[in-house]
Amino acid sequence: MGLVFVTAVSPFCADPLLPDADPPPERPGMKLVWSEEFAQDGAPDPAIWNFEKGFARNEELQWYQSQNAVCKGGVLRIEGRKERVANPNYAAGSSSWKTNRQYAEYTSSSITSSGKKQFQFGRWEVRARLDGQAGSWPAIWTLGSRGEWPTNGEVDLMEFYPASGAPALHANVAWGTATRWSAKWSSKVRSLSSFTSKDPAWLKKFHVWTMDWNTDTVKLSLDGEVMNTTLTSQTVNADGTNPFKDRSQYVLLNLALGANGGDPSKGVFPMVYEVDYVRVYQKGSSDLDGRASASVRMERSGRIVELWVQGGVGRARLMDLGGRVLSETVSEGGADRPVRIDLAGLPREILVVEVVGRNGVWRELLAPQ
Repeated sequence: MGLVFVTAVSPFCADPLLPDADPPPERPGMKLVWSEEFAQDGAPDPAIWNFEKGFARNEELQWYQSQNAVCKGGVLRIEGRKERVANPNYAAGSSSWKTNRQYAEYTSSSITSSGKKQFQFGRWEVRARLDGQAGSWPAIWTLGSRGEWPTNGEVDLMEFYPASGAPALHANVAWGTATRWSAKWSSKVRSLSSFTSKDPAWLKKFHVWTMDWNTDTVKLSLDGEVMNTTLTSQTVNADGTNPFKDRSQYVLLNLALGANGGDPSKGVFPMVYEVDYVRVYQKGSSDLDGRASASVRMERSGRIVELWVQGGVGRARLMDLGGRVLSETVSEGGADRPVRIDLAGLPREILVVEVVGRNGVWRELLAPQ
C-alpha cells in the first residue's frame, strides 16, 4: 500500500454546474485503485454499496431507506423527502429514541462501502453538490474497518450544518478516548458565507473534497484549499492503538435531516444531495523509491498466486488492508522460477500482496474471486 503520495492538486477543470464526464485523471506518482463514477442509471451498485436502514444515529429525524437514492445522468442523487413512514420497531413508552417514535416524518438514504471497498492511505476525492437548506445535513465521511466508534477512527471530509447559528462546512478527524463512545476531535469549521460571499452561485456548483492520508497526516481539502491537517502522532486511542496507522477506512455518503442540521420543517422538498464520483488513488505499484515498478509479474489461477520477480525475492506476503500479515513465504524465486502463495483459508476480501526483492519493495491489491 502506498505510504507516500503527491499533495499538489491539479486544477478542477470540469464545468462546475455539470457532472464530470471525463475519465479520472492521472495523479503523478499515484495509481487509481478505485473509481465509482455512478455512471450506470438505477440503484447504486450492490457489489459496492450497502444501504443503512431505519433510524441510524444522532437522534436524526429521517428514516433511511433505499428508495431515496438513485444513479441518473452520471450522479448519485440522494433525496430527503417529507413523508410519513411507520416505525416497525415502535414500542410505546420506550426510552430509546429509535423505538419511541411511532412514525418518521422524513425519509432519506445513506450508503456505505463497508466490507466492499475500504483502503488504507492515499488520496480520496469526492465531487458533490449540496442542498444548502436549513435542516439538511449532507456528509462525506469514512470509518475504520474494525473496532467500535470512535476507536475505529472517523474522518469527515465534509459535513454541512450550522455553527453558531450560521450554515457552515466542517472538516473533522476523530478517535477514541478513555471513555467509551466519547471521541477526541480535530475539527475545523468554515462558514458557508465565506464561500458564497466570493461566489454567490457556490451552492449551485459541484465541489471536490479531498482526503490526503499517509502514516503522518490526515489532510482534508476543499477545491484544493486545505481545511484541516491532523497529525497521526496525536490520533492515539486510550488503548494505545492508532486507527489512522493500523487499519483501513470505508466510505459513507448520506443526507441526514434534523439534529445538527437544524429544523427542516420549512424546507422545500425534496432536498437533493448529489455525488458525482468517489475516487481513491494510492502510490503506484512500485516500491517507495520507484525502482520496482516493472520488476514483478503476478498471475492467479484459482487459489494459487504466482509471482515472477526479476533479481529474485527474499519475502512474499499477503496482508489485509489494515496491514495485518496473513501469510508469508521466504523464497529465492526469480524471473524464471515463481513464488507460489496458496489463498486457501484466507479471507475473501481485498488483500495486499507485498514482495521484497533485490530491486526493492513491490505492492499490489488482490481482489477476491
